[in-house]
Amino acid sequence: MPPSPEPEPLRELQTEIEAFVQLLRHPILVEDEVELLDLTAANWRLTVEFGKLILSAWNSGRSISRRVEEVAYRDRERLGIFVRKPGGRESTTLEFRELRPSQAVTRTAGRAGFRQQLLAVLERQYRGWRFDRVSNSSDREYSFSAWYTRGVASHGHTGWAFLGLSEEEGTAAADTVLAFGLIWLDWLRSRADRVAITQLKLFLPPAAINVIAHRAAYLNHQALNIEMFEWTANQATPTPVDLEDFGNVETRLAPRRQAELLMAHHESLLRDLLGDLSGDVDIVPDSPGTSLSLRIAGLEVARVEGQLAPRVYFGLEGSFHRLDESRRSDFRNFLMQVRTVRRAGSPDPRQEFYRLQSERWLESLLLKDVTRLDPALSPEPVYPQVPAFSGTDRGVIDILAKTKTGRLAVVELKVQEQINLPLQGLDYWLRVKWLQDRNQFQEFGYFQGCSLSAEAPLLYLVSPAFRFHSTIARILRYLDRRVEVIMVGLNDSWRKEVKVLFRREVPGPGFP
Repeated sequence: MPPSPEPEPLRELQTEIEAFVQLLRHPILVEDEVELLDLTAANWRLTVEFGKLILSAWNSGRSISRRVEEVAYRDRERLGIFVRKPGGRESTTLEFRELRPSQAVTRTAGRAGFRQQLLAVLERQYRGWRFDRVSNSSDREYSFSAWYTRGVASHGHTGWAFLGLSEEEGTAAADTVLAFGLIWLDWLRSRADRVAITQLKLFLPPAAINVIAHRAAYLNHQALNIEMFEWTANQATPTPVDLEDFGNVETRLAPRRQAELLMAHHESLLRDLLGDLSGDVDIVPDSPGTSLSLRIAGLEVARVEGQLAPRVYFGLEGSFHRLDESRRSDFRNFLMQVRTVRRAGSPDPRQEFYRLQSERWLESLLLKDVTRLDPALSPEPVYPQVPAFSGTDRGVIDILAKTKTGRLAVVELKVQEQINLPLQGLDYWLRVKWLQDRNQFQEFGYFQGCSLSAEAPLLYLVSPAFRFHSTIARILRYLDRRVEVIMVGLNDSWRKEVKVLFRREVPGPGFP
């Protein structure tokens, strides 16, 4: 492993990379010949922290962090850099590259070809039906995405909406396909005077079926009839998906007892490490009970790993340092710096200590008193970041709580607009309901000594009031009535003090 470069060479490397990217007309980020992010539609930054140059890039669908080591190669349209993933032992090559016109043309042509193939299949399968408004053009005003081929079929006074997804599109497109399908259906219904749009048909690649089918099983089938088909381009006939087989998401929990034992075991170590800063640092154990996360306003600043011979690391993700006696003052200074910046009225709100992990910051405030969201909630016990495993998929529930009458409550937080918020919340609701139906929570150490209600869980969707996406009401009206949703709109200045601006039950008074 090469020694860490000195700060000045790192600054020069940072300047070289930033200057190169500014020269690109349409920069993209590529790793192992896979496009990670389109930087014209993402946020990114390079920062020097603790003797390391860290690249962070993110959009609404994904985020990456890499430690930059040195330039690997450079030509007019490409800059390759050696990087290391968080916790990675070997270097890989990351490339800033120009999106070539041929790539853009290929992408457009691929979507056009998919649209033509889907339309041909539909015309064969549904002879006598008329197909209109077939398109995959983007329209931000109505929240239509170029990821999907959409259209409407009609026969007399009966019609149905359809949406098709190519397997060439990314995981973000697969995750949001049902939300965009409901938006398209609702838009058509608002404009169909003489045709009753009674149905939504989705044509999806195999990888998208499982998650979307579980969600579709909990739509309100009195409000719409939904059909799903497994289909990929060049496939002659779509295969129907039986939604009766979905909606029951088999889930498992990690036992909480081990995490509690680890907290107790390291109590004196933490007291010695933090000293008078202990009141500013929250300790959050991971689900298997193998490590502790030390956080300031939701931002992880250190980790304690292991039990018999604990190892302590501090810093931000991608730039952790092993704590030993020689770094004690560095550790304390780092915590004090984060504490100074990461607070309401921060002297430098542009600094990454302030900007990173804003949802975890909000979560940390609500954990102190979850009744600020709703007086009906019980102030304790309240669990943050609860992992709920389904197969190989790991879902993390932002906050799991209960009402004062013992009803479980799933809290999903977002501080930015998120078109898929209702359906992501539904994912976690499905998992909690599965565990509740099998009395798994208390068996695995949650809500010990509490009497839990048999009523289905409540789902709280929480966001700054003006950060709810404009389509959320249209999506929520199609959820099954068994899923009781409470929308909670907060003030924009929640870092200073959390205030509820509105609380609406769905369905309920005040909801369209």
